[in-house]
Amino acid sequence: MIAAIAIPLILHAAAWEATAGKFGWLPLSQTDARGYGGLAGVFAGLLASGWIHGIASTVLVVLATWFGVRRVPTALVQISQLEISPWHAWWKIRFAIARPWVLVGLLGTAGLAATEMTIVDLYGFRTLADEFYLYYAVDPSVAAITMTCLMPLVIALVLVGLHSKAGAGSVPIRYDSGANEPGESVPAMIAVVAGMIALLIAALVLIVPFTGLLVKAGHEVVVQDGRRIVSWSLTGCLRVLADAPITFAAEYTWTLILGMLTANAAVLLAWPLAAVARTHRRWQGVLDVATVVLLLIPGPIVGLAVVRFFQLPGPGFQALYQSSLVPTVIALMFRAGPVAYWIMRAGYRGIDDALLSAARLDVSWRQRFWSIDRPLVWRNLVVAVFAAAIVASGDVPAMLPVVPPGVTTVGTRLFGLLHSGARYQEAALAFWYVTAIVVVAGGLSWWMRPHRR
Repeated sequence: MIAAIAIPLILHAAAWEATAGKFGWLPLSQTDARGYGGLAGVFAGLLASGWIHGIASTVLVVLATWFGVRRVPTALVQISQLEISPWHAWWKIRFAIARPWVLVGLLGTAGLAATEMTIVDLYGFRTLADEFYLYYAVDPSVAAITMTCLMPLVIALVLVGLHSKAGAGSVPIRYDSGANEPGESVPAMIAVVAGMIALLIAALVLIVPFTGLLVKAGHEVVVQDGRRIVSWSLTGCLRVLADAPITFAAEYTWTLILGMLTANAAVLLAWPLAAVARTHRRWQGVLDVATVVLLLIPGPIVGLAVVRFFQLPGPGFQALYQSSLVPTVIALMFRAGPVAYWIMRAGYRGIDDALLSAARLDVSWRQRFWSIDRPLVWRNLVVAVFAAAIVASGDVPAMLPVVPPGVTTVGTRLFGLLHSGARYQEAALAFWYVTAIVVVAGGLSWWMRPHRR
């Protein structure tokens, strides 16, 4: 699930196009929206957009549900099972208490879908962000900006309220207790059903897109005597995959550079903010609201705001805008920064209050920040760097207005190429990027397992 949510939407779009798009390898390629008009085209576009956004939505809701269920005290569930069946205990106790977290996942996906423009644009649909980018980018008005940001801001405020409600009645996760306690038995039928559902979701959100890219890389179509001959070649697949790192070396390099620059800048800002939020409850509420709002501001507005800022008559602004990555990094930090903040915030929440209180009495805040906080949250620090880098590398809507000439990332290259359908080169380009993200996300998940803490 973590690997699937880490994959940017543009890569999920590449997987869909490679599998069932205009040049896809499945017979479903006829569902491509660009080849039909009327209701058929609308249905095809909705099918493609719904699948791509549904991947991220499913994963986010699953992770939010898992997190909420894990926060329910095990003793409460064990007591309830004395009176009701395990099925009813899960549904009426655990899921009922975790319901605010489920709503957080659902509203989060709604907010991200409303502010996204790169996916639906492939199929002729218009979100708020896309509408703004197309018609108001040259001369944005206050009314256009307000209308574009209104729905995301409302969703952001509701999300903060649900988060507060979810955290008020729950307890922090204890890795030596919870669902893994020996005293809590799981009926065999529940374990089998849960395992089957988990495998089905894993296949839908990760294995199917990954396989689609792999198959497309070796997909060959030859027209001979007026007939269309379709085949798949293992040799061709391996050749295309081997050539991709060389053919798209510039895209991979710029993606890595921008991702790491943005990640380091985001973590340097998010780390002290998370430390302040841990010891000052009032600031924590302010920062929570601010980061959620920043996360849901449509990418085109972020990019155009950064462009307008560097057009001001400030010292060195023109030089920075024309010959540096500073504007691009600033635009990408609007989403990478909140991600880094919430990861660091989770790390600080695991520090005991008594330890922080004792540290404040004995050392200065600078010494506490470096000598006490750093060893306790260093794992979250590493995860925050990689997570922010992945988010920044895939934030195509914010990157498009501010990326300098000559700088092409994997996301921007795919955004341009996918409008004509995914061919084997694009599939190979996306394949290695997806592989890298899955390896990094899987490695970090294994590294952060409870027994490692």
